Amino acid sequence: MMTAPTEIVQRATGDFIPYAHNPRKNDQAVDRMVASITEFGFTVPILCQSDGLVVDGHLRLKAAMKLGLERVPAILCDQWSEAQVKAFRLLANRSVNWAEWDDALLGMELTDLHSLEYPLAQTGFTQEELIRFRQQIQPVVHQAIVQFDEQFLVLVTCRDEGEQLKLIERLLADGVNVRAMNR
Repeated sequence: MMTAPTEIVQRATGDFIPYAHNPRKNDQAVDRMVASITEFGFTVPILCQSDGLVVDGHLRLKAAMKLGLERVPAILCDQWSEAQVKAFRLLANRSVNWAEWDDALLGMELTDLHSLEYPLAQTGFTQEELIRFRQQIQPVVHQAIVQFDEQFLVLVTCRDEGEQLKLIERLLADGVNVRAMNR
């Protein structure tokens, strides 16, 4: 088992050599990556060989160049064989399609971001995807289960989490045993 490279170095963007046979077509996504780097910084290093040949990160490199960044983080992969480099290029791009979204949890995350007044376009989803997700999302119901002397169980449905927290605080102040749950 080979250990992955871990040292991050700073490389000049002009020193990278894009792989000529990169099978990913990503020119249409450069502006979205530019927006991501602008918001979060250059947080995912480019994987490359010492000679600058890009193993993974062609889209990030195009965005960095469009932004005029002079240097970006990189991880050298010189210990990999030519076959491993080729395989990793495919693996890194294919693996993003392996998982599926849990629409309910995704909806909750998007709803939370929206309530925090964060621009949802910064999540990487297109406007059309965001509209489709919003149409599929059921409103999240916040509930509080209230127990009185462990004899009665009362279920209270609130409009939102803020209302739920106020209710819980008031009940706790009155000495009521409260257990909250979100469904």
